[in-house]
Amino acid sequence: DRGGKITFHGPGQLVGYPIVKLPSHVLVVDYVRRIEEALIRSLSDHGLATGRVPGRSGVWLPESAGRPERKIAAIGIRVSRGVAMHGFSLNCDVDLGWYDRFVPCGIADAGVTSLDREIGRDAAPRDVAPTVIAHLDDLLTWRTYEPSPDIDRVEHAAVPLL
Repeated sequence: DRGGKITFHGPGQLVGYPIVKLPSHVLVVDYVRRIEEALIRSLSDHGLATGRVPGRSGVWLPESAGRPERKIAAIGIRVSRGVAMHGFSLNCDVDLGWYDRFVPCGIADAGVTSLDREIGRDAAPRDVAPTVIAHLDDLLTWRTYEPSPDIDRVEHAAVPLL
């Protein structure tokens, strides 16, 4: 009963399920973007540049060095009677092997990653949580904010077979 398809929650993830009464002027998509922004800013605090991919929820890293575009945080929200439920999962030091068992969020053309893999050092959820909480506290005041830029996507053209 939330947005998104199959997801996974397990050890090594920071999972947050804020239950928030949305002000009448706040659209669900704005709430989702603010959750994304809090995660993007938190990851930046930990030395990792991430962003949004237009048309896809969550937090992403661009295709680079032969690695596909990859998701580091998933978001699935449900709103009932103006109250947002469910939330996000941020891969901190999760065993990425779990994702070999299914197609995460129904997105088959991208990869999945974790903070520790990307920055090359330990990144336990307990170490990341304080920055996520601080950014959520700031962004859920509903003040205007400057969003991080979207990730530039490289569209792969079909190569004709000769």
